[in-house]
Amino acid sequence: MVLHGDTFVIDRWHWLRRHLKAGPLRTFDAGCGNGCFSIYAAKQGNDVLGWNFDEAPNHGARCRAMILGTNGVRFEAGDLRELDRRSPSMGTFDQILCMECIEHILNDQKLVDDLAAMLKPGGRLFLTAPYKLHHPLVDETMSGREDGGHVRWGYTHEELRRMFASAGLEVTIEDYISGFIAQKLTNLARRFGRNRERLGWSFVFPFRFLKFFDAPVTRILRYPHLSVGVVGVKKG
Repeated sequence: MVLHGDTFVIDRWHWLRRHLKAGPLRTFDAGCGNGCFSIYAAKQGNDVLGWNFDEAPNHGARCRAMILGTNGVRFEAGDLRELDRRSPSMGTFDQILCMECIEHILNDQKLVDDLAAMLKPGGRLFLTAPYKLHHPLVDETMSGREDGGHVRWGYTHEELRRMFASAGLEVTIEDYISGFIAQKLTNLARRFGRNRERLGWSFVFPFRFLKFFDAPVTRILRYPHLSVGVVGVKKG
């Protein structure tokens, strides 16, 4: 995971690896970013398709896959807001990932509906999003339009459960992700790395061992997590 970025990405990877199924399954990574989760799923034997809004991040994702010697994964450019028009030619999937993406899209229920429609009966949707009660991070902003920023502050498990139910998905797993220490490390990286992302990443990297204490410290301080994670199963 050193190749893939910040503390939050590692937290989501730890969450995903507890729940993702291995083997010859079709997996779609909706809004795959730097490709780390797509690559992980491919390493587990999945046949993976990763989607980004444009081609630029796909180039980096392909380079990472090549460096890691990963087969069974490909990356394409696609707009998730138009998924209902593209999905008929894509077939159905056993697993779909949507990690920290839904908060960027105004019509969030349509996205969940479209992703659910792409699942096989019994297929699973893995979704993480900012927790509605999380504390602001350094340089975190909101946008009123779909310009790449967050269009809403976040969600609760209850809200996601209702959205999933409307799409015909039964939520079977609910978790919180990234606690106090993870958030403080990321804030440090952002302060030291303004306009120089690698500098901030390098400064924080030696302190990542503190993440082993994240869960108990967060629990003791009753500090709100950054993200919520849910897994929904499509009813057969």
